[in-house]
Amino acid sequence: MNKVCLFVNLLVGLLLAGAALGDQADNGLECTIKMEKTFFDVRDRLRDFTLVFTNKGKKSVRLYDDFYPEPTLGPRIKIELWSWQTGKKKKLVGSYIGAYHVNKMFQNIRFITLKAGEKHEVPIKDVYLLVNFIPETLRLSKGEIYLLEVEFVDERAEPGVRRVYKGTTTLVTKP
Repeated sequence: MNKVCLFVNLLVGLLLAGAALGDQADNGLECTIKMEKTFFDVRDRLRDFTLVFTNKGKKSVRLYDDFYPEPTLGPRIKIELWSWQTGKKKKLVGSYIGAYHVNKMFQNIRFITLKAGEKHEVPIKDVYLLVNFIPETLRLSKGEIYLLEVEFVDERAEPGVRRVYKGTTTLVTKP
């Protein structure tokens, strides 16, 4: 009886949590990270990268262009750098959260429309200045594998729909 109640509670909790997250349905848009090099020396700074949005669907998709809403501030994305060793849990090494809100005038709101198969690239510059490292790990270690995760949340392309686009790539430091 306890197991049945536990299962029902778990199921109800998952359904309610899913409703709170909003609609994250697949609209055919894929987010990837493109870097010049993913193998680098630890003395080098963290490299700049490009977010590539590709429409893999069959119909046009609209994307809210809110990557750099304010020229003096950083991009409105979330960056996380994880230490990733086989057999161990991944550990957060550094992060950046550009979660600020800028009230825009109606004429300044821009959208990007991607037709089927089309790509849109967003360069992310000065990443080494954006990412704050956690105090225990002030720098990257030699011979390590790192996981770079970037997340962009689009809440305005379609009314009432919240989509999270996430791109990941691995970085390797020279031994």
